[in-house]
Amino acid sequence: MERKASLLVLGGIVVTMDESSTVIEGGGVAIDGPRIVAVGPAGEIEAACRGEDTEIIDAGGRLVVPGLVNTHTHASDILFRGLVEDLPLELWLERLWQVERELVRPASVAAGARLAQAEMIRGGTTTALDMFFFPEEAVAVARQAGFRLATGPFFFDSPDIDGIEPRERAPRARELLEELRDEALIIPCMLAHSTYTVAPWLLEEARDLAAEFGTLFSTHVAETRAEVETVRRMHGCSPPHHLDRLGVLEVPNVLAHCVHLGDDEIGLLAERRSAVAHCPMSNLKLGSGVAPVPSFRRAGVRTTLGTDGPVSSNDLDLWSTLRLGAVLHKGVAEDPRLMPSREVFAHATIEGARALGMGERIGSIESGKEADLVIIDLDRPHLVPLHDVYAHLVYAVGRDDVRTVLIRGRAVMRDRRLTTIDERAAMEEVAEFAARLRRRRAFAG
Repeated sequence: MERKASLLVLGGIVVTMDESSTVIEGGGVAIDGPRIVAVGPAGEIEAACRGEDTEIIDAGGRLVVPGLVNTHTHASDILFRGLVEDLPLELWLERLWQVERELVRPASVAAGARLAQAEMIRGGTTTALDMFFFPEEAVAVARQAGFRLATGPFFFDSPDIDGIEPRERAPRARELLEELRDEALIIPCMLAHSTYTVAPWLLEEARDLAAEFGTLFSTHVAETRAEVETVRRMHGCSPPHHLDRLGVLEVPNVLAHCVHLGDDEIGLLAERRSAVAHCPMSNLKLGSGVAPVPSFRRAGVRTTLGTDGPVSSNDLDLWSTLRLGAVLHKGVAEDPRLMPSREVFAHATIEGARALGMGERIGSIESGKEADLVIIDLDRPHLVPLHDVYAHLVYAVGRDDVRTVLIRGRAVMRDRRLTTIDERAAMEEVAEFAARLRRRRAFAG
């Protein structure tokens, strides 16, 4: 184990999320550059890995956990947080798209991405799958912020918002995917809005590019009953079967929502090794329903957690999503044995990483993996006493308890101070955007 490290995190309760669910009290993590080089008892780690120039982070009395993974969001929609409320999805989307057509531009997407990534880092999220227009803007922000971002070309039938004609999307997508090859922090994805807003031929083009570049494919699936009925009228089958007929499920994929699926469709997703991004806050707030997550788990469908966009769930807080994702299904089924806390925490860490094709690199605290770590204060009234670490993480910890965040070994937040994003400037920029939006809407009557 002897290897000098550039950084040691010592003394915390290390929740590794490895295959054995190892928890090390008084643990240590040795990091050299972007990678973890050793994990074990703090004394052993310090003796073997401390050099003259090694930096020390004292995690005594704190939890050390893997960075959280948000597998579905539309981060730059933070610009419209609270703007469209109390409507079912179809009317909600109609209103939102009206505003986006007017106001979504590269500069506004960059402003939204900056504030959204600041919010996510503050809450201990180190990786997010972000589906939005002008993805190159969010990529540029992530590079500067040191944030791990899964994103890529966005496929949509209409050019109204980003000005890209359907026939231009594949050539433009190829250019972006070429640019994103071998990026340390960017996970390239093919992103299609849905089976009712993207034509079959365009879904096939996205599928072909995903296969060619070896990227993930993600889309919305069966979010509402109305969507399922619409797709049946359009294509003669349900959204998952439509995707399967087009061969889309043959490439690695993350399907958002999946609220309204029958047993045959759940079996199909298990057979195709699809992952589901469960977004309970958004699904409940929009009145879309409750995804059958316990059925997914029984069938072997990988389940992960997403916040959805901050215009539908109103924030990017994975801790509240964890809690809701655990209790919701216990209550619906009237069975408290469902959704044990260790399993739910895995949804937001190692299972999320595996769904993004990153399970060998992130999602757990293990030697050889990249150092995406979150340090959580325990010296707070709502976190005393500590009997069950996983119950604490799911039911008691909140984003305000996050103290320090590392991504690839770099402290992007240290002692609650962001180091890579000027959050005051980001907040002011978005606030000014919102003020202009209000003035514009008032002028329009």
